[in-house]
Amino acid sequence: MLSELDGLMAGRGVEALVCLGDSTYSSPELAYLTRAHIPRGGVYLKRLGSRPVLVVSHLDVPLARSGVVADVRSFTEAGFNSFLSRYGRGRALAEFLLSLLRTEGVSGRVMICGYANAPPLIYLVDFFRRRGLQVVGMPRPTILDQAMATKDDWELDALRRCGEKTLRVVKRFEEMLGGAAVRGESLVVDGEVATVGMMKKMLRMWCAEEGLNLPEGLILSVGPKSSDPHYPGADDDKPKPGQPILLDIFPRDQTGYMYDFTRTYVVGRPSTRLRKMFADVLRARERAFESLREGVNLQQPFTAVCRVFRDRGWPTPLDKGLAGKGFTHSLGHGVGLTIGEEPYLRLGEDGRLRSRMVFTVEPGLYDPDIGGVRIEDVVALLDGRPAVMAEHPPMKVF
Repeated sequence: MLSELDGLMAGRGVEALVCLGDSTYSSPELAYLTRAHIPRGGVYLKRLGSRPVLVVSHLDVPLARSGVVADVRSFTEAGFNSFLSRYGRGRALAEFLLSLLRTEGVSGRVMICGYANAPPLIYLVDFFRRRGLQVVGMPRPTILDQAMATKDDWELDALRRCGEKTLRVVKRFEEMLGGAAVRGESLVVDGEVATVGMMKKMLRMWCAEEGLNLPEGLILSVGPKSSDPHYPGADDDKPKPGQPILLDIFPRDQTGYMYDFTRTYVVGRPSTRLRKMFADVLRARERAFESLREGVNLQQPFTAVCRVFRDRGWPTPLDKGLAGKGFTHSLGHGVGLTIGEEPYLRLGEDGRLRSRMVFTVEPGLYDPDIGGVRIEDVVALLDGRPAVMAEHPPMKVF
């Protein structure tokens, strides 16, 4: 949580944290630290034990002041123009930041984050080091990764509201599927042969009506093609009776926080093999929830799910080589301002589940001859036990 930032900095021996971003829309770290929408980005500086300073364009000052940083200044107020006229655009920001750090009394270890463009960042690190500052790097999870991994009440509420909006969209999608007619090898919706493109258009419209956007698109895959877990679905793909329809939707709302939800549907009679896939995924989901407890190693729930699948004859990442079928991915990942953050429920992790972590639980099975079955929910670890942020039935056959 953001309130833990000083403790995390002290634990890593970091005296100051600098976060740079061209926009809070493209820099989740800057968005997290400021809890404000800043279209033109800015500079965030926090010295250990002190209140942070935020410098932004004069156009963004009112927006920046709506967030959690009390000391907001414009670049003009902070004297940036004098650095610009003296050093030119290329060097001005580095000189300005160095001056700001020295004004704040920083002389020790500095961590820089938030800036995704590597060459300017490397230039800045080299510049600081030549001027005597100790700029430190660290492997993941970094200080910010650790802070963002647990959510405060405001964040939990934001995630829950985004989940509720997402489920309203999902329910409309399910109503559409429930009203579909089977005609031969096609599904017909409102007199038209259903296509993935048509259904995606409806999903995007319903998201917009809920104030949700889809910055990373969505996954709507059908039939055998859904055996690729991240195949997004082509507009001309057509769902067929008895085959899987896999919807994975991960929208963002006005707060910047996201949700991540997957269900697999069938219209018509599923095959015996597909029914078995559904049953095995549901059992793996049950086992995953049984294993989610505070203090548990992050690999343990993943391993428990793999064992369920192996007992039922499916290949898993615990086996040697990639079989191209079975359970082929991790069990889950953190959800917040992104859908790829701490914690990760997978092999190779040595951390432990902590209270207020929010993450997905998404067991799935894939067979190139049939398709995929995945069930995904966002879960918060509260009072030592898992709680689904927005409840919904795990499967539906129409």
